Amino acid sequence: MKGHSGCQQRELSDYLARSFLPATDAAAFDAIEKAADRILEEVGIRFQNDPETIEQLRRAGGVVDREVVRLDGSALRQIIRRSAPRSFRLRARNPDRDTVVGGLACTSFAPIYGAPDVLLESGQRVKGSRDIYRQLLAIAHESPGLTNTGHMICVLDDVSEASRAFEMLLAHLTCSDKPFMGSIASPEIAMEYIDLTAAAFQRPPQTGACNLLHLVNCTPPLTYWENPLKCLRIIARAGEAAMISSYMMMGATSPTTIAGSLIQGYAEVLPGLALTQLWRPGAPVVMGILAWPFDMRSMQPNFGDPASQLVQLYSSELSRRLGIPSRGDGAVTSAKVDDAQAGSEGARVLAASVVSGADFILHSAGWLEQGRCVSVAKFRRDAAAIAETYLQTSIACEPPAAPDPAIEAEIRGRLLKIAMVA
Repeated sequence: MKGHSGCQQRELSDYLARSFLPATDAAAFDAIEKAADRILEEVGIRFQNDPETIEQLRRAGGVVDREVVRLDGSALRQIIRRSAPRSFRLRARNPDRDTVVGGLACTSFAPIYGAPDVLLESGQRVKGSRDIYRQLLAIAHESPGLTNTGHMICVLDDVSEASRAFEMLLAHLTCSDKPFMGSIASPEIAMEYIDLTAAAFQRPPQTGACNLLHLVNCTPPLTYWENPLKCLRIIARAGEAAMISSYMMMGATSPTTIAGSLIQGYAEVLPGLALTQLWRPGAPVVMGILAWPFDMRSMQPNFGDPASQLVQLYSSELSRRLGIPSRGDGAVTSAKVDDAQAGSEGARVLAASVVSGADFILHSAGWLEQGRCVSVAKFRRDAAAIAETYLQTSIACEPPAAPDPAIEAEIRGRLLKIAMVA
């Protein structure tokens, strides 16, 4: 697993991306960039309740009107290209499980993120819990197809909100020694996650490497909320990685067209990407533009629609033009059970992300029902399919090494203090 450099899967992905892009001439992407620049200049982006971010953007040339900042898209691209790395090492507690994100490295695969419900292998549907979370982590660790154990695979419904982040951190450090993702529950928790993970890894700082990848979403249309902005500042200043994503519902939070959503999404992610470099030049960053048609009959996003796969193809190419790694979605589906629809939609979406050359694919395993449910059976099946189809292996990962008892005791101590306050 170490490094994944020179991987045949990456070479194949790059070849397919060049072969299957609907429009491979630079003019198509120039037009997307130019249209996004117009949005940034004439409409601007709203940065809610974070004067420090607004002041930073003002110093970088932005025109401020209360919480709306109008920006020069070309200048933002220059900021990103000047210092954002093309690839970075995402470290693990076990150095042999480090992965490289971007460049010529193999794609990294992480499981579903954020499901409130769980479909057990018995067919029973339940709320997520601490025990189920640890079981899913054990499956993710064992599977060679999941090179990252992600974050919030399911919501811990039996744990207080104040304790959830630390319960998840404890689980990731004890049930696996693979890389995992950070928390943005609050700026304070993001910082504690970073510090505790560094202490648990017991590895000195290393140029071009970080310990955590954090998912930081803007809120379409054209808005960043306070908490993600403050977390982003902490993450970047700490030298940790941020995955800046625009997750749009076509016809609801973005235009109905592929081109319109690409333009809006690109305008939304550019300021977030540039901010990472303004806070700390060289901070690792990943770009994600994802859009799903919104069904006005069901009032739900239609996962699996081919339009989203075209957005993915263009999105990865736009990130390559910036010189940074890209994000993709995995085996997502609108199916309510693990059936033929789930398999067909999930396989198509996952394949589109791999073909696009995406460097980090989230929601790779277990996703059901627009992401509201994680299926344990589908989790196993998706992970096995990734291992065999894209990574050409079926060898289960050996059990994780035990974590440092002192760090485990420190996290348990924090959980006890939170419980006493509650």
